[in-house]
Amino acid sequence: MNFRILGSLQAGVDGALMPLGGVIKRRLLAYLLLNANRVVATHKLLDVLWPDETPRTARKMIGNAVRGLRLDLALGPTDTRAALLTLAPGYQLRVDPDAVDLFQFRRHVERGRAEARTGDHAAAAGTLRRALDLWRGVALADLADGDLNWPELDGLESERLGALEDYFEAGLAIGHHHEILGELQRAVAEDPLRERLSGQLMVALYRCGRQTDALSVFWRIRTELVERFGLEPSRELRRLERSVLEHAPALEVPAAPVAEYQKAPERRTVPAHVEQQATHRPDAPDARDASSVSRVPSRVGRDHRRDHRVVPDPLDDGDRQGTGHRATPRRTRVSIILVWVRHDLSDDHDLYGAQKAMADIEAVLRQQSTQNGGTVGPVTAPVFSAVFGVDDPRRDDATRAVRTAVALRDRIDGGRLHTNPSFIRVHIAVVTGDACLSYLPAHSGVPTVTGDAVDRGLRLLAMAPRGQVRVCEVTRQATESHISYHLGPEPPDGWEALRIRTGAGHGLKDVRSPEPSEPPDGPGLPQLTARSL
Repeated sequence: MNFRILGSLQAGVDGALMPLGGVIKRRLLAYLLLNANRVVATHKLLDVLWPDETPRTARKMIGNAVRGLRLDLALGPTDTRAALLTLAPGYQLRVDPDAVDLFQFRRHVERGRAEARTGDHAAAAGTLRRALDLWRGVALADLADGDLNWPELDGLESERLGALEDYFEAGLAIGHHHEILGELQRAVAEDPLRERLSGQLMVALYRCGRQTDALSVFWRIRTELVERFGLEPSRELRRLERSVLEHAPALEVPAAPVAEYQKAPERRTVPAHVEQQATHRPDAPDARDASSVSRVPSRVGRDHRRDHRVVPDPLDDGDRQGTGHRATPRRTRVSIILVWVRHDLSDDHDLYGAQKAMADIEAVLRQQSTQNGGTVGPVTAPVFSAVFGVDDPRRDDATRAVRTAVALRDRIDGGRLHTNPSFIRVHIAVVTGDACLSYLPAHSGVPTVTGDAVDRGLRLLAMAPRGQVRVCEVTRQATESHISYHLGPEPPDGWEALRIRTGAGHGLKDVRSPEPSEPPDGPGLPQLTARSL
């Protein structure tokens, strides 16, 4: 005989399912299986079978269900037969643990964790996968209706999630980040506040060359924790975010025996200062609010901060496909605006209004940036960007960037957008620093901006309060004669830009460009991304 409770309740004899009758008998069997080989008191059974109000005939109903279960259990072979015994102060279901999928699951999990402790992560991943495959859905799914609030069921879900996290940990240890990514994303979507899962997703995305997606996972869980509970993420998760920003060697696939690496997929190697398009696997759908920032090329090479040498393209003749751009990477100083537009998905909110507001914000950013001599990046909502100093660097690029950011903030705060839903939240950051502009054949002359300035901007953006313009120390020093600031801690929160000083526009020559509705002439728009492996 065998019993299955990791899903709908099932009992079988030699592979054939056995009918279990009415709901009282099924619930009685289910609870006795959860507590197999232990005596369950009759008063406990009364509580779990009738949590609200116990009928006067409840004990008689339990007695009838017990007699029915004993008849069912008598159908099994003698050597594998389960027995329902009457033992004071209640009943005991005596059964071979190997005949119950719950105990098989626990045995596999214990073995997998033991294998992981000895460093055999490949074996641990296989064992834990077999344990998880025993689950066919929610435990006792056919009985778990609104009035079935058994603490044992909550405990089972915690056991499943713990085993799932251990499985992901073993998969990451052997370089299977591509294989587990889809399932890992689904697990985080189902339980977005479970920090260990979110941390594992960050590592998997980072190793897949998707650093911006990894950072967006941290932003989402930090926002949820702060806004709902007033809590910051754990020290471990904050340390992981810092490791992603700094491309810490600890995020690399750990060293493993040769046998384990032979089981792992071959990792594609690329030289430093070469970019590759972020990989999107069909079996790993992105989280909706993170996919938008992953539609940009990712940069490889951890040593970018220490080595900014340009690697020439031997096939390049100085002009890429007639665009007039230098095709080799170049290092330049730029100022970057990052605008993060957020909104929730409550049913009572106008999603079309949110979409229209995001389009309005992007249009205002484009208009203000082009008027101040900046270049707006491609639409990567919910994070928009503009770069100053791409083609014609100026000494006042930082001032122009902050003027643009303040103008955008004032337009939003003043309700002067065409659509301005109250549930839209906008965060703005401005950073200044060295960046690498790369031109690749696949991008048809469109430069990609990477480097430390982008990394610092993403971190500052994640901490920027709603409705404020936060700038880095370099930007503040370059603009303090033109911009009034409310000084705050630096790092990590940066300085809040308050307003343009009276007469600060004097000496700044406006650079007018076509209105947003007109196609601008000139070189392609830069794509903005953080550095990644």
